[in-house]
Amino acid sequence: MTSAAVPRDVVLSLVGRAAARSRFPELGLSDPWAEAMAATLDLDPAGFDERALRTEAVRTMAVDRLVRRFFARSPHGLAVALNAGLCTRFSRVDNGTLRWVDLDPPPVADFKCAHRPSQPSDRHAIARRCSLACTGWMDCLRGAGDVPTLVIAEGALERQPHALVDAFFTKTSARLPRGTELIVDCEPSPPLRTPPGQRVCLEIPTPDGSVARYPRLRAIGADDAAAAPPRPPREVSREHRLPRGGESPSVLHLRFE
Repeated sequence: MTSAAVPRDVVLSLVGRAAARSRFPELGLSDPWAEAMAATLDLDPAGFDERALRTEAVRTMAVDRLVRRFFARSPHGLAVALNAGLCTRFSRVDNGTLRWVDLDPPPVADFKCAHRPSQPSDRHAIARRCSLACTGWMDCLRGAGDVPTLVIAEGALERQPHALVDAFFTKTSARLPRGTELIVDCEPSPPLRTPPGQRVCLEIPTPDGSVARYPRLRAIGADDAAAAPPRPPREVSREHRLPRGGESPSVLHLRFE
């Protein structure tokens, strides 16, 4: 598969990680797996905007930080990465005990399977999915019992129509177990937000000028995450955003109550 078969934003994210060590050494991001994968694609890294690549690297580090915090609390937990694209996060955050599933469209999933390390981990699965709002994977998580679970939707909702985004949050709210955590970036589109205040929930402005609210999804603060026990927590979460200093979209860390 060449870069022409992969969406440009997916390739941009890969190149940002692959180029970080040489072009942005001050960030401290090193991703040998991304470097090896990028080398197999028919693309020219010099053709990508420097600021865009740096933005991708910074966003990657922001999400990595939240993921590592989750697995510090729940070292045997499960992560499900939606529309992960050419993601290599497992190789960066693996603690030796966590379990990881990438859910991707068939062409991307096939490419990733073909370009995995020669000895892939049996704790890292790459699976196909039919659509972002399909419920098969959600129903599987309902049977996960008390396994701490993190869903990562980095870039998965960007530039998607409101109807699909609403279907995603509505269906996950109806199906995912209490205590399941969600990491999602919230800019530039759609404008996901959790307003300041106590017991606030995720909301999204709708095309008709109203606001869609998802009461089960509440933001996690840094203190909440640090104090949370290994099993799915019961306390109410508060707002938490990671400002990127203008370099990267904000990231929301949410929990299903």
